[in-house]
Amino acid sequence: MKKKLKNTNKKGQLTLFIILALAIAIILILLFTGKTNLTAIFTPTTPVNQIRNCVQEPVQEAIDILRLQGGSIDPSLYYIYQGSKIEYLCYTEEYYKNCIMQKPLLKQAVEQQIQSYANPRIKNCISSVKANLERKGYQVTMSSPQISISLLPGDILIDIISDIKIVKAETESYKSIKTDISSNLYEQIMLASSISNWEARYGSAETMSYMIYYPSLKVEKKEQGDGTTVYIITDRDSEDKFMFASRSLVLPAGFTGQ
Repeated sequence: MKKKLKNTNKKGQLTLFIILALAIAIILILLFTGKTNLTAIFTPTTPVNQIRNCVQEPVQEAIDILRLQGGSIDPSLYYIYQGSKIEYLCYTEEYYKNCIMQKPLLKQAVEQQIQSYANPRIKNCISSVKANLERKGYQVTMSSPQISISLLPGDILIDIISDIKIVKAETESYKSIKTDISSNLYEQIMLASSISNWEARYGSAETMSYMIYYPSLKVEKKEQGDGTTVYIITDRDSEDKFMFASRSLVLPAGFTGQ
């Protein structure tokens, strides 16, 4: 009986040791690869998954850039805030005037910005994947890919439209390959658009009412000395930020209203 109990204890210790070793290995993989998505690590690297993975990286790069620049990769009408160029989504240079919305179709403008940045990088990436597969004995044919980016609630959908044929032991054919990135950018864009519209109509927006309506988002209003307001929309869970600027209903220095 004691011998059985001893063997059971040894097996339990061995199992615990294996679990700890796996946990340490996973942590080391995350640290040295910079990956935080376990699904991406353990998903089999099939040819289609290789294409999906390489497509996501340039899209995420574009998102990271435009979040802190008012939805623009290269802002043209901007305010410098903490070293960053923050695009004006609503602007007037005149005193006593409400601002004019610069991007009334903000969602579509952001989709186009992501697409313009990611398109050449995605095409280069897909070409690299194709060359790598061919070195491994695959026969790969594809038409020039057309990339479509769509902002959706809680998600960014990437659609690679191309006639793709991959042949080795079996044949795989695709008209398009879809992948997605979990993101709250859609919600932040919709809120930024609503605030800009409010500033264009009334000259100023009240942040508290937006936070009541969007409890998962924090809205900060940073008023600057020249009449510019910088808005910072932060997701309370992920801490992802979206920043933009507005200049509306500005009063000249020394104005008292009397």
